[in-house]
Amino acid sequence: MQRNINEEAQRKRRRDAFQSAAVSTLLLVLSAGVLLFLRSQTEGFWNAVLLILSVLELGMVIPVWILLKTRLKEIEGGEEDAAAQY
Repeated sequence: MQRNINEEAQRKRRRDAFQSAAVSTLLLVLSAGVLLFLRSQTEGFWNAVLLILSVLELGMVIPVWILLKTRLKEIEGGEEDAAAQY
């Protein structure tokens, strides 16, 4: 394990990564909610289109959290701390 890892910087990066994922999730869920609300106001073809779009918005939440997990592994590995030395 590297001894030159800046623990405070890692803590800040983890917090920032989590906040970013949370905000992205919130925006995606709100967007899907708006689309579902609009869907309730329409009929026919556009009703189906809005349903598909809202499902896609909700489906985008999964990659956000997968990327967060990857990002946290990078932070724990100290890649940024190692790169900052050069």
